[in-house]
Amino acid sequence: MNLRGWDIAGTRKLAAACCMLALLSCSGAPTAPGGVLQVYVGQDTGGPAPGKTIEIVGTSLRQTTDAQGIAAFSLRPGTYVVRAYDINMGGPCCAYVDKTVEVHTAHTTRAQFSDCTRCV
Repeated sequence: MNLRGWDIAGTRKLAAACCMLALLSCSGAPTAPGGVLQVYVGQDTGGPAPGKTIEIVGTSLRQTTDAQGIAAFSLRPGTYVVRAYDINMGGPCCAYVDKTVEVHTAHTTRAQFSDCTRCV
């Protein structure tokens, strides 16, 4: 059968090529929006604790807290372990403190750590 110069095999190849292009175009489609994790580290004196290292365990994400004691991360929705280093370092107990947080789509999740400056 001939459809104005196209045979059935040509039509099938064209259809397959269109399907392949459609699939390839989906690979760059946006994913579900993530959320923000805001970590605050405060001192027992009531002020912020700047310069504390904050890490999202299992990722390569790591920041230090700013002058207001805050570090913020943009993350996909899910459960994460937030690790704060040099917190309550007055004794031999801990080199870091972990907290588990749940990040939701289009939402700011907050985690707070307290650094005991009198524990030194």
